[in-house]
Amino acid sequence: MIFELLAVAIGMTVLTVICGRAGLPLLHKLNVGQRVRDDGPESHFKKSGTPTFGGLFFLLPLVLLAIIALILDRRLGNLVVLILLMLLFALVGFLDDYIKVRISKKGLSMGQKTLLLGVFSILFTVYYLYFSQEEPFLLVPFSGRQLLIAGWVKIPFGLLVVLYLFFISNAVNLTDGVDGLASSVTAVSSAALAGAALLLQSSLNQARPAGWLAAAMFGGCLGFLVFNRYPAKVFMGDTGSQALGAGVAGIALLLGIPWILLSVGIVYIAEAFSVMIQVAYFKKTGGKRIFRMSPIHHHYELGGWSENKIVLVFSLVGLAGGLIGLLVL
Repeated sequence: MIFELLAVAIGMTVLTVICGRAGLPLLHKLNVGQRVRDDGPESHFKKSGTPTFGGLFFLLPLVLLAIIALILDRRLGNLVVLILLMLLFALVGFLDDYIKVRISKKGLSMGQKTLLLGVFSILFTVYYLYFSQEEPFLLVPFSGRQLLIAGWVKIPFGLLVVLYLFFISNAVNLTDGVDGLASSVTAVSSAALAGAALLLQSSLNQARPAGWLAAAMFGGCLGFLVFNRYPAKVFMGDTGSQALGAGVAGIALLLGIPWILLSVGIVYIAEAFSVMIQVAYFKKTGGKRIFRMSPIHHHYELGGWSENKIVLVFSLVGLAGGLIGLLVL
């Protein structure tokens, strides 16, 4: 399977670069520059006007991958479902980006976004629990033993899956705040998930579709970095980050190892919890802050770290987390 994954990764990298070369001038022509948040770091103000919607550069090749998978092998059906999940989350992000660019910097309200992401998470969860090609299960760390999710257990487990999808998707979205950060960290986490699929291929039928998507996301993120590395020529926007979050979470669920994101997704989790802690502490203390700014990458940025240093350090932390995650399989 390793050669299949290499082919998928290389193909996605090339196609993403091609889409970027063709799409970047179009985004400039459409004048879809992002409005930088007023309360963000002052150094980011100069980025105002940088095109967004760049997530389409890797999402369009993903659609082609889904079509190819349907033609090649029906056993890759869950790959198509995961790509559809990513596209639905991307749709929510696209609406948010469009409103920010054309109507209001605030974008979708928290309630609107929660409702849409919640509905799509529920739809996927129902499929995953009741209509998937394989029965849902959890892989026990270190043992390789599978715990089947059956009967009444599916209902509380399904609620956790919905929350899991929502949290991871938004955590990846929060990570997208420095040039190249979300794409670099997600390339690392996708590589780790592809490695997990390779390690589990002999015991899991769904290792192949999960591995294909992980390899595709790895290649897509690498290709996108051609345009998104510092100084970024384009931002992926919520269109891309919400989709990547759904993909990462979906792959881990398909492999039966959602717990692996505690290490593989350590950067995402740190970003999300830094916001939660900051907001809670701010409210409790009447305006005091723990971090200079959240998400936490802005804390380090305001502390003097360059964007390149943040991307490098966070990616190395993600790499360490990925290796730890593979060790406990």
